[in-house]
Amino acid sequence: MIRNTCITVISSLAAISCASATQPFAGAPTTRLTPAPAITADINTKMDKWQTVVYANRRPGADVIFYGIADWRDAIAQAKAAGAKQVSLIFVFDGPALVLALNDAAFNRVMGTTTGNPWKSLVSDLQKSGADTEVCGGRMKDLGVGNADLLPSVKVDNDGWLRVMELQSKGYTLFQT
Repeated sequence: MIRNTCITVISSLAAISCASATQPFAGAPTTRLTPAPAITADINTKMDKWQTVVYANRRPGADVIFYGIADWRDAIAQAKAAGAKQVSLIFVFDGPALVLALNDAAFNRVMGTTTGNPWKSLVSDLQKSGADTEVCGGRMKDLGVGNADLLPSVKVDNDGWLRVMELQSKGYTLFQT
């Protein structure tokens, strides 16, 4: 039993090590150890309009939330670089993910902590990049929080899932996290 556990742990660490060698991560050096091979794109993405709604309704996990929000923040810049003249990204926080949009006092009250909202700067960075952030009013009632408990510039929808469906009917592409 212990031997199998050790083999599983070692295999997992090896997989993580291999993955991190090929993928950038926070704190990674900006230079490669070996020169990157030449890359020629076969397809150059062009777009006039980019409309995306991200429905975040899962329990927040530090790495998933960090990389997810950072990726979407970067996606706005990539869409603009691809020529999109109209860029719209709307993040709808619902379910367990709604706590990401709470101010420190409300986060502490809801989560039973004293640390404050560890994701507030990521949400702020997402907003600064041009994304709109919204929360589900129904879920707010369930959590016992009000408008004053939200981070700055977060808007309240009467129903998060209905808002997502409305945006889809207007041509937004849905991503769910």
